[in-house]
Amino acid sequence: MNMGLLTADERLVDELTNVVYKQEFRWVVSAEAQELDEEAGKVDFSHVIVSDRLMGFDVLEEWLDRFQRQFAEVKLMLLLSNYHDAAMNEKYVKMCRLRKLDYIQPGRSIAVIADEIRAWVDGQAEERSNRQQHGKIITFVGSTPNIGTTLTSFGTAVVLARETSATIGYMCLNLKSSKLHRYLGRDDNVLTLDSLRAELKAQSLTAERLRQVCEKPREAPGLHVLFGNMLREQAEFFKTSEMNHLLRTARAAFDVCIVEVNAYWDNAATVCALLEADTRVVATTPDIAQFQEDFSKWIRQVGSAFGLQPDSFELVAMLADRSMSMQEEFTIKDIRKETQLHLLGQISRHGDALALCNQGKLFDLYAPGHAFHAELSALSRKFADYYQLPRKVSLRQTTWLRRMMSGRRAAT
Repeated sequence: MNMGLLTADERLVDELTNVVYKQEFRWVVSAEAQELDEEAGKVDFSHVIVSDRLMGFDVLEEWLDRFQRQFAEVKLMLLLSNYHDAAMNEKYVKMCRLRKLDYIQPGRSIAVIADEIRAWVDGQAEERSNRQQHGKIITFVGSTPNIGTTLTSFGTAVVLARETSATIGYMCLNLKSSKLHRYLGRDDNVLTLDSLRAELKAQSLTAERLRQVCEKPREAPGLHVLFGNMLREQAEFFKTSEMNHLLRTARAAFDVCIVEVNAYWDNAATVCALLEADTRVVATTPDIAQFQEDFSKWIRQVGSAFGLQPDSFELVAMLADRSMSMQEEFTIKDIRKETQLHLLGQISRHGDALALCNQGKLFDLYAPGHAFHAELSALSRKFADYYQLPRKVSLRQTTWLRRMMSGRRAAT
């Protein structure tokens, strides 16, 4: 089989051509688009990989139109660079999605690029062109650790499972600080993310297997929970190719998968889950150091390096107790003005939350009579409406409605 590569990066060429693939390939490397076109006329390519550094956006679009018409059977992948600003990076990504092209996000190292291309060529990774046929991914990230992101993201998944008939997944991808199993009163023998290391490394995880290892809490029928990594010292060993494989498998396994990641962008899970997400939610507080400095350092600066514009995030404001919320030094208006994000909802800090977590009774926090439940319902309803998730019909409400209608008929 023959592989075409359009790039002027000698280090990338050396890395890709020395990777061991399942099949033997003959590489044809070109430094100019015209040269690649000439080679495509002579050589029967199976895959072609194109760097965006050699053509401007408009020229690249014209070249893709011409190449895809002439060689429709060739599988194409674009290597997107971080040589552009965030707005232009987003434009390139949208173009790839509209054309249903495989692509590698900006900001990847050469080693990571090689890993992703190997998975793509060997047929181990699901094609991105099928992403619209799979479920949606909603990723929650905190501007700062320990501000209630876990309670809010997991609570959203619980409410969606209870109030819709969709299959809801929840994955804790906080590789260094996973405590959800303790909050739920589960012991240390639960199946966790690290138990899937071999399958992730081999790119062999299936949707059925992922659903099997997830816990299905009786408190929220329809919810599937994958607990996070328990081996904190091995957090940095998770590769981007493994995280991408997990996320794409989650798309196939669930109608909606909610993912929570660490606030620090120093690991594959945080970066990959935010890049892969259909909806990105950042949680922050009225603390100016968090909604201003932390937000700027992570979302604006680091996010932009990976091609994520700050305005591609939605905002959830984590407030103090309602009795104190009116006395906050900074308000919701201040947070919105600083971040320039759309406010999805606001969540109060409830005094019994810590005690319930320590007692392993987190589900008590999501009881319908609890004030936290009302806030989560308002937030979850927006996701249900946006993704058009089918709602469950309450038997009690239906019976009540029938009685009311029957009474009206009797009166007439």
